[in-house]
Amino acid sequence: MTGTILTLLGTMVLVFIAALIFTNAIEWIASQLKLGCSFVGSIVAPLFTSIPEMVIFLVAIFAFADGAGKDIGVGTIYGQPFMASSLSYGLVGIAILLGLLFKKRDSGHMHVDKSLATPFLFVTILFPLTLVPAFSDSLIVKYVFAFIFLGAFIYYIWTMYKRKNAEQIDDAATPYFCRILPEASKGRMALAILQLLVAIGLLYIGSEKMVGTVETLSAGIGLSALALALVVVPAATAIPETSTALIWGFKGKDTLSLGSLVGEKVLYSTFYPALALFLISWSFDIHILMSVVATTVISLILYLCIRFNKLNWYTLCFGLVFFVAYIIVIFVLKI
Repeated sequence: MTGTILTLLGTMVLVFIAALIFTNAIEWIASQLKLGCSFVGSIVAPLFTSIPEMVIFLVAIFAFADGAGKDIGVGTIYGQPFMASSLSYGLVGIAILLGLLFKKRDSGHMHVDKSLATPFLFVTILFPLTLVPAFSDSLIVKYVFAFIFLGAFIYYIWTMYKRKNAEQIDDAATPYFCRILPEASKGRMALAILQLLVAIGLLYIGSEKMVGTVETLSAGIGLSALALALVVVPAATAIPETSTALIWGFKGKDTLSLGSLVGEKVLYSTFYPALALFLISWSFDIHILMSVVATTVISLILYLCIRFNKLNWYTLCFGLVFFVAYIIVIFVLKI
């Protein structure tokens, strides 16, 4: 048990370092390609930072199918949006406050491009719909909803792509690899892409080490794999997007910060449920219901705050209430 926990902590450090390298590279590449903050934050970054969850989801389903794999897979789908809505947003709120205290930003008010309200609206509408297939044994119902979610994901990408030039990134720092090799001034884009690939590789290695630990921990402390997967897997695998969001929030790059988290939530409201519906049977219990309620309520609040330009650091901290409540439910009440 101790060795498993130490391994998990070590991979967390590795993934955080990878996140630093990742944000630096993706920010510079996006600035060179003239891509807007909302498009990079909500589309490009999540495609890379969701690699750990993708790995654990697939390994859980195919490698641990005879054990707790199905529960871990479903728990990952519902756990990541819950973790982003509760703990991750709260930590970003704290990072913004620290950035204000350390003079890295001039206000606790978040200056977010209004196009970022779109992904929050998608999550608010679609995430509750992922519960519907759990109440039916019909394959037709499963596949219909799978195609609905896939269609919604494609439409979401198209919607954000049309706004790809909103709020340009103008102050991106030079990639770390370019600083190490300053003489290669003509190959800066190649070095930036290499740095991005290295960061993705480190994210993969870190996430691969986490596979199987949930089943071990759940057996060791006597909790269901589904209950623990809702909090343990996302706590570990959400480090890439949370780390990038913290870094951007601390620096005052609010659209990138918030976009990197909500973009993940859209993936888990559309693409991942669709994939899961094609591969496994659906589950439902009180833990999943709590995830859906918390994620939907917080997404709706943030959608309204962005629409009316009322988003502040303490608004993000509201999600911590749901996180503490869930920790009490599974570790104290052991429901």
